[in-house]
Amino acid sequence: MLAALLLTAQAQTQPPAQLNWQTFEQIKTHASLQGNDTVFQSLDWRTRIFDGLIAGSKADKPVLLWMYFGDPRGHC
Repeated sequence: MLAALLLTAQAQTQPPAQLNWQTFEQIKTHASLQGNDTVFQSLDWRTRIFDGLIAGSKADKPVLLWMYFGDPRGHC
C-alpha cells in the first residue's frame, strides 16, 4: 500500500510528457516558481572571492564558490 501511495505521489509531481493545448497549464504550473525556489536571493552574497573567504572564516562557515561565464540563459 505504501508503494502505491509513493507511486501516486510521484506521478502527480511529474509533468506531462508532451506539450500541447491540453497540457499547457499543467506544464506552465510545473515550470513556474514554487515555494522556496527564490530563497537563495536572501543570502548575503559576496561579489569578490576574498571578501567571501574572510566573511566565511569570521563566521566559521563554509564558502560556496559559484562561477558562471556568459549568459546563464544560453547554456541551460
